[in-house]
Amino acid sequence: MGELTTRVLNGINNAREAEDLGDCVGVAADLIRRVLSSAYLSGFEEIDQEEVGELEKTQLQEALLKALPRNSDPLYVCSILHALRGTCDPALRPLWIEYLTKYLGLLKSSNAVVFTILLALSDLDEPVFVGAMSRCSIDVQINVKEAQDYLRRHGIIVPG
Repeated sequence: MGELTTRVLNGINNAREAEDLGDCVGVAADLIRRVLSSAYLSGFEEIDQEEVGELEKTQLQEALLKALPRNSDPLYVCSILHALRGTCDPALRPLWIEYLTKYLGLLKSSNAVVFTILLALSDLDEPVFVGAMSRCSIDVQINVKEAQDYLRRHGIIVPG
């Protein structure tokens, strides 16, 4: 196993927060892709010169799977899921369904909270539904846009 792969595995194994992952997950994704396609080039010399095979791919995948339940922060989870996506492993189908179910539920619940807050602000005559054609809890995109626009007008930028 190469030095880069070892460093990436250590980084993933020690990560507890999204910030701890650093570039480890992105590098892991590139290394995994290199195993699946010999023609894959990441554009980074260190990655493209690393010798990786099925054993390293398996170790990276296992490290990512072990790291996944350590933190539910969406940035942390998304980073790891992105790297796992690159494995194209059909055995991960139950994982994809589990996380889709969980995060879709969170998205819908969060949207209900955002919509309720928008209604509360509207009740205070705050201009939150500026130009909205619909006021509905199921209009996720509209609710997100209206919430972001309202906060932006108040000098608050929400990342993401």
